[in-house]
Amino acid sequence: MRCQAHPSIYRISAAADMLDLHPRTLRNYEKAGLVTPSRKGKWRYYSADDIAWIRCLFSMIHGGGITIASIGKLLHYAPCWEVADCALEKRRQCPVYQRRGKDLR
Repeated sequence: MRCQAHPSIYRISAAADMLDLHPRTLRNYEKAGLVTPSRKGKWRYYSADDIAWIRCLFSMIHGGGITIASIGKLLHYAPCWEVADCALEKRRQCPVYQRRGKDLR
């Protein structure tokens, strides 16, 4: 759901270790639609952008008291490029942004 500038190279166990989270937490975020790791076969792969996004999610959920469902609703109304204030050049490379542009035509 986010613009990615880095390749997806971290398997779920490595991403969970980097974030000091249980892999189940990452699966829960995925199930809620908050993060979309790349898939290669049955394996999930996370990028450095995903890791940064998950850190942000975790701080909102556990530090800010925002529920997972609330974050999902907010992202439905305010796309990530508006929340993260992505530069236009970065947005143009984002598949979600490109897809949304086609939907509006």
